[in-house]
Amino acid sequence: MIEFKEVTKENVSKIMKLEVYGHQKDQVAINAVSIAQGNYYEEAWFRGIYKEDEPVGFVMLSIDCKEKEYWVWRFMIDKNHQGKGYGKAAIALVKKVLKEEVPDIAEISLSYVPKEKDGADEFYTKVGFEDTGKMSSGKEKIMQFKY
Repeated sequence: MIEFKEVTKENVSKIMKLEVYGHQKDQVAINAVSIAQGNYYEEAWFRGIYKEDEPVGFVMLSIDCKEKEYWVWRFMIDKNHQGKGYGKAAIALVKKVLKEEVPDIAEISLSYVPKEKDGADEFYTKVGFEDTGKMSSGKEKIMQFKY
């Protein structure tokens, strides 16, 4: 079972030590940067992804109820925990948490840098996101999950 836990002074070091494989490092900011940014953006919601008492990943959402925009801003599963179904379970939990927080939510967006090999396309498609045909900042592909 996967759960989200708040990032606190007790667990922040463990969350910051989580990392992706070398070939994935251009896909997501390191968790220390995400945590720092999350503390300065009102719409940021971030948590450690846990399997029992062990941190296995990190997620940061952008929840802007005024504009009705909901994004998966950052998402990572540590390289030692990839391929175990934790990513799929964590995205399912993101969908559940957002629906509970914002009952009238219609969609969740995310963006990522597409790669020819070992990219995130296949994963996000498997967990229900669809390509919008749009790009963000000219280089990031935008996908959406519709409830």
